[in-house]
Amino acid sequence: MSVLMTEGRAVYRPASNAILLVVMLLVLSGCANAEPKAASEPASTPTTAAQLSGPYLGQEPPGVTPEVFAPGIVSDPSLFEYSGTFSPDGSEYYFNRMSADSQNKLLFTRIVDGVWTTPEQLALTVGYTAGEPHLTLDNKRLYFMWKRPVPEGKPGWPVYYVVDRTAVGWSEPHYAGQGMFLSSSRDGQIYTTDMSSSTTNGKTYLARVTVADGVFVNYERLTIPNASGSYAHPCIAPDGSYLLFDVDGSHLFVSFREADGTWGDAMDLTKHGFDPMAGGACVSPDGKYLFFGLKDDIWWVDSRVVEELRPTE
Repeated sequence: MSVLMTEGRAVYRPASNAILLVVMLLVLSGCANAEPKAASEPASTPTTAAQLSGPYLGQEPPGVTPEVFAPGIVSDPSLFEYSGTFSPDGSEYYFNRMSADSQNKLLFTRIVDGVWTTPEQLALTVGYTAGEPHLTLDNKRLYFMWKRPVPEGKPGWPVYYVVDRTAVGWSEPHYAGQGMFLSSSRDGQIYTTDMSSSTTNGKTYLARVTVADGVFVNYERLTIPNASGSYAHPCIAPDGSYLLFDVDGSHLFVSFREADGTWGDAMDLTKHGFDPMAGGACVSPDGKYLFFGLKDDIWWVDSRVVEELRPTE
């Protein structure tokens, strides 16, 4: 382990994000014997502890220095939180949490009567480990990794399931396809990690996914100059203008889209103030904030730290 000094205090961190990736997949791969509950919109009651209201769980927005997101509410110092997603209107937030002695759970909180509810497990995922949620920016679908047995003949773990928003809540989950860490832009383009070669050459790739009725039907691998190794965890900006990702299970990179639609050179964000252990990035639907995993918590920072790196024409 190494020690990072942050605001005058020592913070211990693991030796490699590759280890975190392995741990995440191992924990997600465990499953319980119970059958999942029928899909429905879980009942939620406003929290009486903090009575949080306002955007982003009532948290003071960060500047260009990263901060832990919603400490004690989302980011619990005794647990491991990773990967979250807000609804486009900012009224719902989904994230995953695990501990040393429990399976990975998909939690959510939402605004009820102007107050954020206490985070609770999404009922339709009970029975199998779940994580890495993503709400599409049309607010119609929720994707999440789920260790439920896959339909016969379909690619196996790691895989995504999807639910559709209905007038009475979420639909029954159905198999979407193989992938790891998913994001989408306002034009509906979906990106994930292409895992199809991981068992042959050991590599993973970033891919744009063609989707039909929520199901992945084709993976188009992306070509990003000035980076080599295994690419993973693609996070597309809401406007599609840049892509954040990890390389070799390590730190964050960004690539900006060129005028001709191709991707520009990968920029190593550790050279621009990011912690080498930061990974699994997500941009808020309004494009204002960048979220990422670090030291077992979810952190956030003003997206200007990335926007200011955009090449000038």
